[in-house]
Amino acid sequence: MGKRKLGIILGSVNDLAQCETGLKYLDSSSRAEVPFVKVISAHRNRKKLVESLTRFVETQAVDVIIAAAGWAAILPGVIEAFLRYEKQNTSIHVFGVALEDPNNSTHTQAAILSITQLPGVEVIYDDYVGSQGFYRACRDAVQGNLPTIQLPAAKEPLELTLETALAMIEDKRRKEGQ
Repeated sequence: MGKRKLGIILGSVNDLAQCETGLKYLDSSSRAEVPFVKVISAHRNRKKLVESLTRFVETQAVDVIIAAAGWAAILPGVIEAFLRYEKQNTSIHVFGVALEDPNNSTHTQAAILSITQLPGVEVIYDDYVGSQGFYRACRDAVQGNLPTIQLPAAKEPLELTLETALAMIEDKRRKEGQ
């Protein structure tokens, strides 16, 4: 196997400290090439994130993105969903890392759930939490065999009238009550 090309995307500059061990590992690895470390908030800078991801797909700049964020860590899921649903990309793997909030375990738990419970996406996650989780995600991305990516089926959006929405609720309630 040649060098694995990894891109790192963090949700906040405050997340850098928890990534130090993993970043040092990547810097010393002869099997890893890291063309970029980006700090882009998924909810504050969505346009820039989409532009960057589009460029990565078009230039084949990376085969792995390690996305790390804290609190409600939507970044990994947003990246995964965009690559699969919008770009139909099956070559860039997304690892999700839930960063810790040492002052509030609820924030850490929210970050974990935001990665593991997002329906319709398959972010690579193996208890990647905090500094050690980021390090292990880096190591696994460089050394591990990456899974085959399957494109998910999209759900069609619905536009309903208020009356239709209420009728659907009632119909579902009636069916569940049978």
